Amino acid sequence: MNGFHVHRPVFLLVLLFSFLLFLTGAFSGDGGGKRSPQKSSALNGFLININNIRLPLDNQGVLGDFDPGTGAGGFYDGKIFLFSGGLILTGYTNSTLWANGVFSASRMQDYQPGPVGSDQNDPRNKVYVVRSMDIPFGDSWQEWKNAVALGADFYDGDGDGIYNPSDLNYDGKWNSNEDRPDLIGDLTAWCVYNDGVPRALRRLTSVSPQGIEIHQTVFGFASRENIGNMLFVRYRLINKGTVADLLDSVYFSVITDPDLGDYMDDLLGCDTTLDAGYVYNATADALYGVNAPVFLASLLQGPAVYIPGVTFTDSNGNGIFDSGESPLTEAYNVKGLVKGIDTLRGAKNLPMTSFMQMMQLWGGDPGGMFVWDYRNWQKGLHYSGAPFDPCTWSFGTGTNDPDCINWNPKYLYSGDPVAGNGWRNKTPIDQRKMITTGTFPLHKNQPVDIVAAYIVGRSPVSSLLSVNTAKELAKAARSVFNKNFEGPAKPDELSVDVRTGNGFIDLTWNTSPLVTYRSLDTILGIDRRVQGFYVTAYRTNSEAALIPGVVNAKIISSYAVNNFIHDIYQTQQNGGLDMRFKRPEAEYLLDSALHADPAQGRIRLRISADPFDGIPLIKGKEYFFALTTYTLNHKSIVNKQTTTYGPPGDYLDATGAAIDEYSTSIIRVVYDTDLYEPAPDIGKGNKTSGFATQGNVAYLVVNDEELTGDSYTVEFKSDTSLYHYSASYSLKNNRTGQYLITDSKFYNYDTNNYAGKIIEGFVLKVKPVVPAPSNETQQKYIPALNTWFTDLNVTNASLGAVYAGDDIHWWGSAIFGSRQSTITKANRLRAVEVRFGLPGKAYRYMNGFVGNNALARRNVYRYAAGIQPIDTLSSRGGSMGKYGIGYVDVPFQVWVKDSVYGEERQLAVGFVEKTAKFFGGNPDGNWYPGVDVLLSLEAIIVFDADYDPSGSQIVYTGGVFGTDSAWADLMGYQFPPGATTVTDEQKRIAASPLFNAMYVIGLSALTPTSTFTPGDIFRVPVAVYPYTDDDVYTFSTRKGGDLTFEEKKELFEKVNVFPNPFFANNTRFSYENPKTAEESFVTFTNLPETVTIKIYTVSGALIKTLTESDKMDGASSPFLRWDLKNQSGNRVASGMYLAIVTAPGYGEKLLKLGIIQQAGSK
Repeated sequence: MNGFHVHRPVFLLVLLFSFLLFLTGAFSGDGGGKRSPQKSSALNGFLININNIRLPLDNQGVLGDFDPGTGAGGFYDGKIFLFSGGLILTGYTNSTLWANGVFSASRMQDYQPGPVGSDQNDPRNKVYVVRSMDIPFGDSWQEWKNAVALGADFYDGDGDGIYNPSDLNYDGKWNSNEDRPDLIGDLTAWCVYNDGVPRALRRLTSVSPQGIEIHQTVFGFASRENIGNMLFVRYRLINKGTVADLLDSVYFSVITDPDLGDYMDDLLGCDTTLDAGYVYNATADALYGVNAPVFLASLLQGPAVYIPGVTFTDSNGNGIFDSGESPLTEAYNVKGLVKGIDTLRGAKNLPMTSFMQMMQLWGGDPGGMFVWDYRNWQKGLHYSGAPFDPCTWSFGTGTNDPDCINWNPKYLYSGDPVAGNGWRNKTPIDQRKMITTGTFPLHKNQPVDIVAAYIVGRSPVSSLLSVNTAKELAKAARSVFNKNFEGPAKPDELSVDVRTGNGFIDLTWNTSPLVTYRSLDTILGIDRRVQGFYVTAYRTNSEAALIPGVVNAKIISSYAVNNFIHDIYQTQQNGGLDMRFKRPEAEYLLDSALHADPAQGRIRLRISADPFDGIPLIKGKEYFFALTTYTLNHKSIVNKQTTTYGPPGDYLDATGAAIDEYSTSIIRVVYDTDLYEPAPDIGKGNKTSGFATQGNVAYLVVNDEELTGDSYTVEFKSDTSLYHYSASYSLKNNRTGQYLITDSKFYNYDTNNYAGKIIEGFVLKVKPVVPAPSNETQQKYIPALNTWFTDLNVTNASLGAVYAGDDIHWWGSAIFGSRQSTITKANRLRAVEVRFGLPGKAYRYMNGFVGNNALARRNVYRYAAGIQPIDTLSSRGGSMGKYGIGYVDVPFQVWVKDSVYGEERQLAVGFVEKTAKFFGGNPDGNWYPGVDVLLSLEAIIVFDADYDPSGSQIVYTGGVFGTDSAWADLMGYQFPPGATTVTDEQKRIAASPLFNAMYVIGLSALTPTSTFTPGDIFRVPVAVYPYTDDDVYTFSTRKGGDLTFEEKKELFEKVNVFPNPFFANNTRFSYENPKTAEESFVTFTNLPETVTIKIYTVSGALIKTLTESDKMDGASSPFLRWDLKNQSGNRVASGMYLAIVTAPGYGEKLLKLGIIQQAGSK
């Protein structure tokens, strides 16, 4: 409605009749309902859509009620919250009251585009936009010159008073000595308008233009977090003095027509502590549901005023703050990080001085018809000039609250609707709200800045609780304002190095400043950290996901910090869950410590095929990419399963605002641009010696200019001191003899992983090798048809050849209780074969004979020659065959037959016999494992020692040493002090279980009579040989990464031109911008940096001269396009032409070119 009505009980019926007349008659010229928005234009408006608020605006003060082509209105979460926003001013000129404003909801449009006195149709009078992601000194910075000419602010880096954005330091980035636009936040939209609309076209036709110019700046931050729920508006009011030098006693109002979804259920409120007014729903909304948002407008900076005796001591009584007078307060003009904060001593910033309501009831419109209507509303009065009475105002709760007499009537509905106390609006209806500040003077050419915030807050619980959410955001907006609009720190912009090589495109960027990024703000509820990156390929130079009929954008690679967060889900508006980011495979997970190191943290993405069709990259073709950094607000995410923060697993962003993304502009790459200085391919090491068949060495070039051109050696050293076998490596520069890496055990052969320490221009890559013996599928019996034993099962049943050492992640043979040798190491692993049917000798060990009780006897494996008569008593081990003989005949031999090492030699072997007292034992002196070798224990023990036909290897036998004896025990034993001829090494071996056994071979016969056929062979290969002291790799780098002259000369010999012949036109295909025949061209390729191309007719007439300055992508590009025009700019005729390509140092190349033009081509 268009007025505020004081209801007195005595005159209730009279007033109600007047009220109905007022609603139906006073503003009948406007009509009811919502009007259609103004139409869009490329010049007269802009859509702000960088955060959670979508707000269109035009170039004459209208916010929201403007259609940019995608629909009018301010939107949040995809639904409307604002129909229109604008401003109202009233004041005095030479004692005459005036009012004007911009409020499309009431058909008030008293301002037109441009400065005072300008042509409103001048195309320069548009909305100027700059973004934080804009290229420094690029198009938007240059266009800002027009904005500056119209009155926009700028940062004068060079101090010359002229806006000239130039890269004075030639470093591609802005420095403090260089000019730049007045960018506040991540996006700033600026325009200027003035009150020059003629009287006849105004709502208040009695008011003439006052010469007021307004510079409007709307800005915000690109974030989905709390700060993304607010936009800021700065109004700079200037009296240009065309009517009067002083416009006095001015009031300024921020006026809005909010529509929270269904516009007929809106309620209003204000908070004087926040200088804010807001609109809310008390219950569910038809569009937003149970938790409709709140739209709040807050006055952050009121006009600065000088008040004698209040803000300064007026010593001379002239009402002016003069030099030498004492200030009592200070005012501030907050202008953003670029321009800083002005401090105005002796002044103060006015607060919100009133909050008013206007309603639309029964078809009437609340717009005022008279100047005094607006003046009185701004003063916090009824339009008639009478004060409000909260106790009788029927649309509020004062009629039932005795405390109503204490409520300030200038601030309608200043109570708390959530707590349910104070003055509250109780009639939901289509409403408009007006926040006013004043009064203040407008002196000629003395700007007055007023700053407001548009804020939307939405509780996840209920519409009413959204009030508290919005108020907390208002406090956060005040905090941002107090920090001079310094938003949460953003991650550094990605700086991408682009290079092309033979068959690939490399995109490289450093990760350190991004992986270490963290932005904390307790007021805004932010703990933002980088979670990862992804790379998008585009089919065209456009970020559109789709172009007519074709997919234009495709994510080709993604990376994530390796932390407790796995897949990332986000709650959608319909309540469903959307997986926003899937955790990439392990090779794309980033070690946070490595990638946080400035010297080592980097990513290189190598693209080797067309991202869309998979074909090889095409020489001279344009490819388009963008890199995106995405962050997570850790304050807003929880584990999807536990609903708590911290446990590893998938995470949920229930707010829908925890994820922010920061993308580079599109990166255009012409494949093979670096033809004469190509990106190096992966450098390969050459194996010069050694036996690690799966080993390898490579190097990745990071800095070409640091490459020495020297040769290098990578050497390995076995380390048997640890429980598990390992090998270290060292890198040596062969020219200097200096070791650049020593005894490193950091293995990484992922040539896609570009991170790591740079050494003389490259990162060394050494392939990890984990030694492994063979398994049951790799061990073979030859011929297989003669197999006489049950299926092998090395892993689970110890059937087959089980490695005996303890330095590989492998269990020992279960035949001997999984005991393992502490002597045998992986560097002694060899491929062996058991040759059945060949006579041999083996050391024989007896189990169950020696010891005073059965348990003790089970754990002793005494060499047979050391068995004493007492051990063969029936109370102990009982009888045994071949008593006293330890070195016995066996029907097999075991040989090393290793093609990798080139060795073939017979090995010492042994076997065990168990007492017949224990089930399965058969100590007859003859090797035969029986049907269950785990019971008989008669496995073949293969020692890492050459065969001795005499059986005199003291370690395996033990013996008598003077008065002492120490017979060998397969579980380990000690030589007595009298064994003076025994070496320390032999003592060490003897003390180990299984001595220095390499394998324990357990075979269980199919039947009690199954046996081998002479000539059969059981082969035991090595699955993976480890690095040892014998392994050596070498490689050389290319000095400076340069091609040799011969290589460059060879490239020059391949200079060519295509298409050849040229038929009709060569319209480079583009989905977004197809070329016409007049724009067609041919391309010369393989050109060196300095080149001259002279094109002749066949008769010898020179028609065109081209040089490296004609190359589209700079002199270093090997491509040059000729537009088929002669020196005069006319298209050449069809025919044959000669092109002579000349390059200093390379010579000349003659090319023939056929051209067939379209008929009528000029």
